[in-house]
Amino acid sequence: MSRKLEFFFDYVSPYTYLANSQVRDIGAEVVYRPMLLGAVMQAVGNKPPRTVPAKGRYLEMDIQRWTAAYRIPFKWGSLFPQKTVNALRVAIVAAKQGKFHAVHEPLFEAVWVHDHDVSDEIVLTEIITGAGMDASSVLEEITTDEVKGELRANTEEAVERGIFGAPTFFVGDEMFFGNDRFDFIREELGLG
Repeated sequence: MSRKLEFFFDYVSPYTYLANSQVRDIGAEVVYRPMLLGAVMQAVGNKPPRTVPAKGRYLEMDIQRWTAAYRIPFKWGSLFPQKTVNALRVAIVAAKQGKFHAVHEPLFEAVWVHDHDVSDEIVLTEIITGAGMDASSVLEEITTDEVKGELRANTEEAVERGIFGAPTFFVGDEMFFGNDRFDFIREELGLG
């Protein structure tokens, strides 16, 4: 059994915010894989839940249930859905510098707790600086072909591996979709 869990995520997804609050306690190595959820959904012909009125109404109630169950703060953002491409690129750069979690958690909180726009350079600068990194060099690096290429490659790989939404997890080749699949994930990891 593999003790490694791949976590494909995008900060735009409220269910991924929920899953992120639980994944750190999984008991296995977590490999974080940023992807552009909108590009994945477009490639596979999926639609965001809020674009279907009945799903949108249910989504709001469902998210409230999950945040209460997980005992985490949550606020529907006024900017939903946000443009997260630069935030995802910041996460890639932070990972290369050993500062991934120092930006990852604040990026999720910016979107789903504080209603901040993570496409805004001022917001990103505050998060990057708070993580102990040089904001101007990180913001320059996110424009490089290397960082853009890594995000594009993750997104293309997500589509190739059958991902249609977020959060999506893999244990080896076994795929799990949703914030409510942790019992199955633990079983596949040999943890429960």
